[in-house]
Amino acid sequence: MKSTQGKNIIREIESGVARATAVVVPEHSQLINNDQKWTKPMIWAVIVVTFSTSFVMGVNTGGPSLYNGFITPWLRGYPFPCQKEGSTSQWIATVWSGCDYIHTASKNENGYYYLPAVPKSQRVTQNFLDSLHGIVFVIGAAVGGFTGQYWYLCLTRRNALLMAMLFQIMASILMICALPIYHGYDLNDPTLLQIKQALDNKELAIALFYISRFLSGYSAGLTCVVTPIYLTDISPRTMRGEIVTYHQLLIVIGILVGQVVSLPWLLGQHDKWNWGMGWVGVFPLIGCLSVWTLHESPRWLAQERRGPEAAEILRSLRQTNQIGAELEEIERQEATVSSQDASLIRLFTSPRFRWPLITSLFVSGSAQLSGINSVFYYCGPTLATMGFVDEKVYWGGLSTGLTNLVATIASIKLIEKFGRRPLVVYPLALTVIIMILLCVFLQINPERLAIETLLLILLYIALFAVGPGPIPFLYPNEVFAISIRPVAHSVTIFFIFLTNLMVVILFPLIQSAFGGYVFLVFCVCSLVSFVFLFLKMPETKCKNLAEIEDFWGE
Repeated sequence: MKSTQGKNIIREIESGVARATAVVVPEHSQLINNDQKWTKPMIWAVIVVTFSTSFVMGVNTGGPSLYNGFITPWLRGYPFPCQKEGSTSQWIATVWSGCDYIHTASKNENGYYYLPAVPKSQRVTQNFLDSLHGIVFVIGAAVGGFTGQYWYLCLTRRNALLMAMLFQIMASILMICALPIYHGYDLNDPTLLQIKQALDNKELAIALFYISRFLSGYSAGLTCVVTPIYLTDISPRTMRGEIVTYHQLLIVIGILVGQVVSLPWLLGQHDKWNWGMGWVGVFPLIGCLSVWTLHESPRWLAQERRGPEAAEILRSLRQTNQIGAELEEIERQEATVSSQDASLIRLFTSPRFRWPLITSLFVSGSAQLSGINSVFYYCGPTLATMGFVDEKVYWGGLSTGLTNLVATIASIKLIEKFGRRPLVVYPLALTVIIMILLCVFLQINPERLAIETLLLILLYIALFAVGPGPIPFLYPNEVFAISIRPVAHSVTIFFIFLTNLMVVILFPLIQSAFGGYVFLVFCVCSLVSFVFLFLKMPETKCKNLAEIEDFWGE
């Protein structure tokens, strides 16, 4: 313990902070109340913030893939209800739009039924264009994650949350407007004039659609930076892991709700999918009004030398007057921050941040490169290859969302009981085994083993949800010094979406080339991540920064 305190003192001397203004308070000092519980202001803050940002991000992740059967022909210039591809989309068109795919000869004078076949030489390009809206979303998220640090450094924490909400409101408005501008609502064989009129505003509508997807992605990336940081700022140290996990929980709830809303019995039809992708803007709209009822971050106020206001907010958040030690710790840390360089260059060049950065990138990247988003982004095609057809695709998709939700709820308690390291490392090891079994099952007989294959996917989703899913949002806040934390968090969020982008772009291409063996790629990535993190990832639960850095021998 003495050596740890000594290292703390040395680090503060090196940062140039006068010892008179930087009294070293050990991270586990008994002066700080370690028996914190939920209070009404904390509960309200978590509800408003996560429903207005995290939940919205989840809906934008879980819903769009199930609208692809409508979006794909719409983007290609074939918007009418019977111009669909894939058994599930044609089943919906048959049941809800009265399309007759059997007796098409007398109804197909103007190319109303089916999509034109794509020449073999153009299939790779067409597959890329068909998935471009998902790629644009992820690019927006990567940009939002990288620039998130500037929003919350230039604005208050609360105003940075407001910006994430405003971007999504704009995205929802544009999405809802896109389909009425360029549509094909006619349920009978359209005339050439009707086809021409439908296509007149095609370019404008598609432009609005892509802008909307980019803004939704930008809001999602910004959310992944500002929401966990705000939740961290208002949380007692002993509840930090649990409270930040609610960000991931509301993302998961949003994924499930997005899947439910996309059912054909609700908004999953050719003339309603724009509402299915835009309705979620109601939540950030309510959030814009409710955010003013929230407390500003006490840490930000301390950083701005507004100590009395920070003390008042801490008393309200904790519902106690015994906040002296916590306030002193915050002010001491913020005094250290103000004297240090917090630039991107320092993050990548300082030896002190080498292992925190590398392990944070591995924790973030392993979650994506294990293939989780191949399940959620390409849920329909993946289940179709397993023999699920028509409405069975939707029930299979809902089972993935329910599993994800149950496991994430369990992770709220597991993350504080077992710590961070075991919930990342050991699920990765099991993922390697699952990916090998998936390859075997898909090669033997995917239709006969459809249920067994689905159970493997559900087990994989559960393993992801208990650790690799939520911990990347928490880990950087625990291994980086406060001075560099905003920059580091933005870099790791950017890396999450960068690796996510790789999966979105490459998965359909690799799958078309290698079939079921695509899961071997995820198997190798998970194996490499497991070995590295087993050797280099420290446990951060209830540990201060000096103890964590001792693990790496810094």
